[in-house]
Amino acid sequence: MRITDADRFWWAGVVALGWLLADRPAGASGQPVSPSPPQVAEATRGVPPDPTLAGQVYDFSRQIRNLGRAGGVTGAGDDGRGTPGTPSAEAADVARTQAAGGGSKTSGGDPTTTGRAQEVGNPHLGQLPLKSVYDFDNDGFRWSTQDDEYSLGIRGMSQLDALVYGRPSPGAATSGFYNPRTRVYFEGNVTKSIQYEFSFQNFYDTVSLVDAYVDFSYDPRFQVRIGRYKTPFTYEFYRVHVWDLLSPERSLFTNNYGANRRFGLMAHGSLLDQRVEYAVGMFDTQRNSFRPFNHLQDVEAFLNFKPFYNDEDSVLRDLQFGGSVDAGSENQSPVPAVLRTNQSPGAAAVDSTAASNAASAAFLAFNPGVIERGNRALWELHAAYYKGGLSLLGAWQGGYESYAFGALGPVRVPIHGWFLQAGYIITGETIRDRTLVQPLRPFDLRAGRFGLGAFEPTARYSELNLDPRVFTAGFANPALWTDRAQLIDVGCNWYLNKFVKVYCGWEHAMFGSPVLSNAGGFTKSNDLFWTRVQLYF
Repeated sequence: MRITDADRFWWAGVVALGWLLADRPAGASGQPVSPSPPQVAEATRGVPPDPTLAGQVYDFSRQIRNLGRAGGVTGAGDDGRGTPGTPSAEAADVARTQAAGGGSKTSGGDPTTTGRAQEVGNPHLGQLPLKSVYDFDNDGFRWSTQDDEYSLGIRGMSQLDALVYGRPSPGAATSGFYNPRTRVYFEGNVTKSIQYEFSFQNFYDTVSLVDAYVDFSYDPRFQVRIGRYKTPFTYEFYRVHVWDLLSPERSLFTNNYGANRRFGLMAHGSLLDQRVEYAVGMFDTQRNSFRPFNHLQDVEAFLNFKPFYNDEDSVLRDLQFGGSVDAGSENQSPVPAVLRTNQSPGAAAVDSTAASNAASAAFLAFNPGVIERGNRALWELHAAYYKGGLSLLGAWQGGYESYAFGALGPVRVPIHGWFLQAGYIITGETIRDRTLVQPLRPFDLRAGRFGLGAFEPTARYSELNLDPRVFTAGFANPALWTDRAQLIDVGCNWYLNKFVKVYCGWEHAMFGSPVLSNAGGFTKSNDLFWTRVQLYF
């Protein structure tokens, strides 16, 4: 049959009318209604012909479209969506793909624009309801799904210091007000056995990442953690949170030669009904760093025994003891660059204008050009005991660091330290480990709710000694600094409630030889009067 131009024009009009009616079928009143989904259009195939004029035109237009495809004429698919040149079966598949958010097969599309682009293996759970709680036992606000498979928690901490140094104060230490830490923690789980944390802090005047890790905890006896987090070296650092300390800061050895936070991979867990805790991992070598400075790794391991932990009647129930190690081969700038009395290790030089340099007293500064190079091997033996309101902690530390300067090869510098610390809650509260204290009578001045909080007197002796090789090898200037420091801390912790803690104390520092002071002279001892207000929730 020969098709003329007039026939094509007439057929085109009929097809257009058919498309209009197919997309907007008439309702009972003859008014257009919303287009039907593709699956509805498909479901109507095979039903008896519609006797109405609209139905006859629609059926006729389908016949015209099929004739056009048979003759090579470009038409529309049977789904009524007008996909040019697409066979009927493929048009239905396109419609289904578009309805799922996957775009058109013929025209591409971005499958990342919707969470439903994946069809196989995606359960399409949609929007799940959340439950909201404040976790009073474990701290923080938390949102989770009803089955607790997915959660997000937020915690916060801020510490505000008032420091008054005796004159002349060592190094560049200056009396004043400081903010040593303000942190925000985000943590939770993506399925119950895969947990995460990422946190940030303002450290004096620097904002940085604190933690960022994922923990695979399918079995409490063997868990795997990867990312940046607290490394398992020294009991004070690994087992005692900064908000649970007896004194505002940790002991001399841990502050200056602890491993601090690093990126790494670690296995950890508890065995024998929590009587044994262990951790072992590989980490980037520089303390508190955000990058590897060489391809080598430190190995760190921690072991803590609690042999009577489940014996409720034993006076030794909460006795803990064990040890930890940090060993590796180094090649990087020294961290710490300056040894200090009351601050975690950092790279700031002794003449830095950073607030952290003014807040802490320096007693040894490495010369410019000194680097950590060669082997490192550090160890600690620790013990802790908790009974009623008593906390008793102690550790003996040792080992060596290797340094190099100029043309000199690596020189091992032996290091030794120890500390003993005690605290006792005199208002009746009891603990089984270092933790936040909920006072029996929280501080409150309102009528009928009067309370003064809980009080915990504390005392500590701490010491750190470096071998004289730190001077004889040219790593530091013996005319300005000392290779030995001792601290005596006496104070009292006041727990207004579980969230607010106030440290008040006196710290007396003694040096093996006079050290440079900020007044231009030298001092062999110094007194610090220290108040810290801490908010943690």
